[in-house]
Amino acid sequence: MKTPDIRLIAADMDGTLLDSAKRMPAGMFERIRALHARGIRFVAASGRQYYDLLRNFPGMEDDMLFLAENGAMVVGERSVLYLSELPYEQLAEPVRLVRTLPDAHPILCGAESAYYEGDVPILRENAQMYYARLQHVPDVLEAAKHDHICKIAVFRHRTIEDEVYPALKRFEGAFQVVLSGDSWVDLMLPGVNKGSAMRQLQQRFGLTPDQCMAFGDYLNDRELMQSVTHSYGMANGHPDLLAVSRYRAPSNDESGVARVLDELFFSHPAD
Repeated sequence: MKTPDIRLIAADMDGTLLDSAKRMPAGMFERIRALHARGIRFVAASGRQYYDLLRNFPGMEDDMLFLAENGAMVVGERSVLYLSELPYEQLAEPVRLVRTLPDAHPILCGAESAYYEGDVPILRENAQMYYARLQHVPDVLEAAKHDHICKIAVFRHRTIEDEVYPALKRFEGAFQVVLSGDSWVDLMLPGVNKGSAMRQLQQRFGLTPDQCMAFGDYLNDRELMQSVTHSYGMANGHPDLLAVSRYRAPSNDESGVARVLDELFFSHPAD
């Protein structure tokens, strides 16, 4: 089978590249460097903060790209390629609503750091999983005055889809409101998502969707799947995400991304 002419490969992190214990597939850095040597860029495409992605890929800054904050910030070659900043005057209303919802907490995600309020251990514990630069502040809206905010992340330890997500849907139009996990909802500018960020990269590097591949598992990966020809939904993925994916990859706990890459790029002689 002839390997497609792929120049850009994007992979979501949680539920996709990382297994259920948040572990990277063995040998993944070596695969990324080998792809880079062939002129194929690898992109970590995540709702995570850029600085947290760096923590997951130490020493890889020159070998790959980082599509962070669900597409609101893209970094490559040690510089910001794209940042979608939320106007400060738009932040207050959704943050104040979140403060009234049971067990829900706002995190404001900036170019320099992420900010949370309230001394809630489960919030701090979960936020630290995704934000390497994280500040506990008395008031996130006050902290936002000193940074460039690109995303509002909302966390609730129990399921967020049945109550918090519907409440936040009222802001659609002013914001893009996206479920990004069982406990997370993200608010960004309309049209900002992993797919729009992928199209920015395609334009920057002169690539077509046919030259791009992506892996994902959740609803915040939907537009990413739709922006490439070679879209792989993980076997453990959300049914609605699988419905818009052209191919299936083994689950994240079976190193599905690495297995597909090995099959396509490392197991066959060059054609």
